[in-house]
Amino acid sequence: MNRREFAEKRLAMAENSIDRLIDLLSSDDLQTRFFAEMCLRDATNT
Repeated sequence: MNRREFAEKRLAMAENSIDRLIDLLSSDDLQTRFFAEMCLRDATNT
């Protein structure tokens, strides 16, 4: 994944609600969990 793809994926994931991001933390896909955690931290300022 290059920088542009990373930024696009992050923006797309950030559109999810906090509840959805929490649900995505239990995904079997490591990349999904990573982006969900990062966006959840962004959304909650932690």
